[in-house]
Amino acid sequence: MQVFFASSFGTLFNYLQKTINFRLALLFGLSSGFSYFFGSYFTGYIPNDTIKIIYLGAVFLALALFFIKKEPNIKNIESSKNLIPHKKSYLKIISVALPAGFAFGILGVGGRFLYVPLLVLMFNIPLKVAIGTSLMIVLFNAIPGVIGKLITIRFDFFIGLAVAIGAIIGSRIGTYINKKIKAKVIRIIFIILLIIIIIRVVLDIFSIL
Repeated sequence: MQVFFASSFGTLFNYLQKTINFRLALLFGLSSGFSYFFGSYFTGYIPNDTIKIIYLGAVFLALALFFIKKEPNIKNIESSKNLIPHKKSYLKIISVALPAGFAFGILGVGGRFLYVPLLVLMFNIPLKVAIGTSLMIVLFNAIPGVIGKLITIRFDFFIGLAVAIGAIIGSRIGTYINKKIKAKVIRIIFIILLIIIIIRVVLDIFSIL
């Protein structure tokens, strides 16, 4: 629920700021959205500990990608948001998006933190455009993801509503801040958040063991 509302309104706000590459979003979103449903559906059959380990691996991968690829020297946001992928890139996108969609369907987190460094690494686009594009990709994931969860998982709708309201407000604040600060600062914030997630999940796994 959080991912659905955050990505919906985040996509809208980034559209207004013109920081979305719609071609990349459609290619990644449709490919990953297909497998995301199946991952979301099978969540109920996978042990919680296994899900946490998959989650931890995904966060480590995202963190590694940020250190592999530095911010590209692209000043023109307009050219990067209108970037047309080469035909040879289609197979590369699909081969990455399908397993990513399935994995994040299991996790239920939309996969935004992994899509951002992947977009920067694969297409050399600025971080701000990668963030806006990833939100639209996550929206494609979130729709079948919510359907898959509703079929297999029971949850409190009032908590879901509270989370949705927070997601809408948070996405607006985040988009505003994204517009005001430099890409290097966003990159640092992203890395810090990933490290915090890693620490939190590791502590959780060890507490269970």
